[in-house]
Amino acid sequence: MNTTPAQPKPPVGAIAAAIVLGIVILLLWGLQLVTVASLGQSDAAGNGLAQAYAAIQMIVLWLLLMVLTILASATGAAPRASKFAALVIVPASGLVAAAATDLLARPFVSPFLWPIVIPALVPPLIVVWALFTLSAASLRAGTVRIVGGVLLAAIVAVCVSIWPLSQMRKAVDDQEAVRLQKYDADLARLAANAPLWDWTPFLETRDGTKQQKVLDSIDQRQVQAEAMLERGDFPLRYLAFFDLDPTPALCAKARALLGKRAESLVLSSAKPQPYAAIADQVSGALAAMGWLVGYGCSCDAESKAWETMAQAYTDPSYDVHRLAELRDPKQLGRTARERPERFSMLNAQSHLRGWLRFVDEAGLQAQALAGARQVSSRTADAVEILRDKYDEESRWKLQRFLVRLDLEATQPLCMNALSELHDQFAKIYRPAPTDEPRPYSELLQRLGTSEQLPNLIWLARHGCAAGPELDDAITLVNAYQDSADRAKMLATLIALRSAR
Repeated sequence: MNTTPAQPKPPVGAIAAAIVLGIVILLLWGLQLVTVASLGQSDAAGNGLAQAYAAIQMIVLWLLLMVLTILASATGAAPRASKFAALVIVPASGLVAAAATDLLARPFVSPFLWPIVIPALVPPLIVVWALFTLSAASLRAGTVRIVGGVLLAAIVAVCVSIWPLSQMRKAVDDQEAVRLQKYDADLARLAANAPLWDWTPFLETRDGTKQQKVLDSIDQRQVQAEAMLERGDFPLRYLAFFDLDPTPALCAKARALLGKRAESLVLSSAKPQPYAAIADQVSGALAAMGWLVGYGCSCDAESKAWETMAQAYTDPSYDVHRLAELRDPKQLGRTARERPERFSMLNAQSHLRGWLRFVDEAGLQAQALAGARQVSSRTADAVEILRDKYDEESRWKLQRFLVRLDLEATQPLCMNALSELHDQFAKIYRPAPTDEPRPYSELLQRLGTSEQLPNLIWLARHGCAAGPELDDAITLVNAYQDSADRAKMLATLIALRSAR
């Protein structure tokens, strides 16, 4: 009697475990692709953090891929040679993917984003190989050998692509090394008294230290900068770098050059041109106009000309919208009012924030405070500073010198200043009665500037409704150990609270 050989049963439990593990792997794979695709697109700190996340995700992902590979090798139907090959290929592919991620950390140079092919293709191929191996028990041995071999060969082929990609990056790095050597040699040969136009080519470097050295070496920059603007060879991108005085002459010459540069980039035909062809020029012009407008040099006509010109190119960047923002009247002179580069740039129209900027400069504190007291809008400016939760530096300085600025205790100032004090008091540690006694000096240290309590007293004495804040302060002071200074402060606070 003829009997048919029993077909081997597929490892159902292993297949179910592999499917669950495969789903987890693919979810993590998608997250990792998002991470590696965004590498190198932030500042130094952000890029470092992204690379750390990518490394952690990759380690976890390849550990799971190894678990899946071991499971498939232990219970699957693939030939022994294929299983052994998989146990070598999978961990090796992890090292290759790590090398690809390293290339992706600089996506703006060759080979650009092409290395993402490796982390994009390898994990799915490994998952497919493992699931096929586990579910192929009923297939012919030849079929299993061919399909499994093709999948492993595909993984190897993808991994091998790291070689030409790495060579492309090496060529770029070698070229950059030669350029840097020439840069250093040319810079060393430059005379110390060389004119501005001989120095400006050396600003084109990613090394901030070298760039600053070049800037520090330039003499007679104001006269020579105006000469370069007039003849049209000034690098507009660096206008704000030269510590120039924003004089009317400089303003006029810079505006004239901006107009000529915009006119030279206007498309001469209806044929579409990519915005990338002018992106660098637009960015440089935007930086120059931002500095000019910030110091009171209106560039409305020039920003409109650049905006109109740029919009004629395909796929313009957000810089085009920033060009339009320069025509906002609030932007005109804003830097000079709020964040001037030098103390000498301050005047009666300057914002209180601008004067506070220099209160910690050596020898300038008395002058800065005297100037701040002459600002007619200083109380309104103080309210604006208190409401600006992003300018911690100015809020901190305002708090330190509040009682010395001759402010008017208006309702908005009272409300915002007291709210700030309330929030700060709430964050201070208050020893419980059962805790070890803490000295009053520790409370002053915890307050940071030690000015919060005097500020509260000033606000209360000038008519602000400071009852709740006085209660907070009294409770806070009472929680610390008695001393002569504490007793004096407590008496003042209690007297003010009783007068409410």
